[in-house]
Amino acid sequence: MKTLLTIKQQESFLSVNREFKTINHKWSSRGYGNSKIIDDMGCVISKANGCGYDRFGTVIGSMIEVLFPKEINKLAKRFCKKGPRNSTRKCSSEFYGLFYNAKEKTAYLDGGCGYSCMYKVLNAIGFELSQIAESERSNNGEVFYSLSPVSTHNKKYILKGL
Repeated sequence: MKTLLTIKQQESFLSVNREFKTINHKWSSRGYGNSKIIDDMGCVISKANGCGYDRFGTVIGSMIEVLFPKEINKLAKRFCKKGPRNSTRKCSSEFYGLFYNAKEKTAYLDGGCGYSCMYKVLNAIGFELSQIAESERSNNGEVFYSLSPVSTHNKKYILKGL
């Protein structure tokens, strides 16, 4: 599958939105736990709390929705085909966690299904996250990621057959 954004569009996005080149995932396991994605400027892009699901996947999914709403809609219109009978909600078998509401004509992601599912969606758009640093204390920490154009390897193996 070709990515939704061309190489030129990917580079343009990163040059215009420099604050998203490096993102910070702050997490804590105190109480119910929480996770946040913070950009270079210190602004919170997405956050989640609670337990019993993939919080990191959820905040990454929310981040993708914030940064790439048009691309999520394109992907959902193309791949969301099936849904419960008499329902306006459709889901994708290729991109687990991607949903499309035909009545409202909006797409959304459920990152609680896992980070790997959200990573695949991000790859389909044309980007990937690479871990560049980490700091951890007893029950909280920070992980720094670099947002960059998707690698040839990921295009070949993760998006294979789509």
